[in-house]
Amino acid sequence: MIKKEKELDMMSKTNDQTKSGHVKQICQHFLAHADSGLAHRLQEEEFAVHFDRNRTHRHESRLGVKTARGVEEEEKKEYFAKQLDFYQQKHKIEENDIALARKLQEEMKIKSNSVDRTDHNSHHDSFNDQNPYEEIDDSTAFDDISSDEQLARILQEEEQLLASANVHSHVNPKFR
Repeated sequence: MIKKEKELDMMSKTNDQTKSGHVKQICQHFLAHADSGLAHRLQEEEFAVHFDRNRTHRHESRLGVKTARGVEEEEKKEYFAKQLDFYQQKHKIEENDIALARKLQEEMKIKSNSVDRTDHNSHHDSFNDQNPYEEIDDSTAFDDISSDEQLARILQEEEQLLASANVHSHVNPKFR
């Protein structure tokens, strides 16, 4: 019996040792699992935080890009509208300039025609004042006629020219 007791005693010691060793081992195993569970849970939370932050960042970036595109489109529309207005105003100015140039050209043509007519009429009148049968050659006329006659003739021609000039000045005061 002593043997049995010894055996029982040994067994109980080994059981106690085993139990206490086994409990320690289980505790260590449990702690290891708890640590790995905690680590896994912390990793999942960190991943979720990063994932959410990236998702919101991408969303904000997309909104920013949409906003930037919208602003760019508006600026392009404003630019093209300003360019269109500028070219329309430029075209109107060109049309006005062309119309004014035509009007001035017509007025100048009318004035030119009226000046030509008055010049033609005054030339025609001065030609009618001369005697068509009388041909005057200054070199032979002055040789044949005495100096008194030359002086009288020159004075007479000047009077005729002054008289014709006075007639034209009374007719149309525009051309003085």
